[in-house]
Amino acid sequence: MAKKSVITGEYVVSVLDNGAIEVYRIYDNVKGALREIAEKEGFEYDSSWTTRQFGSKLVDFLTEKKQ
Repeated sequence: MAKKSVITGEYVVSVLDNGAIEVYRIYDNVKGALREIAEKEGFEYDSSWTTRQFGSKLVDFLTEKKQ
């Protein structure tokens, strides 16, 4: 859990309860980000999928890959 966080530009910077720092990038184009991740991870996708379909299938693929 974050003690505090701030959004600056396209980044979210958070200080966690244990003092660790996390930085996340906010994507304006979610589907574009999903495509970038899919290509990096070797996931084949259908360009007709909605963002929700694409995201769900990609999460399933990545979860299986990590096991």
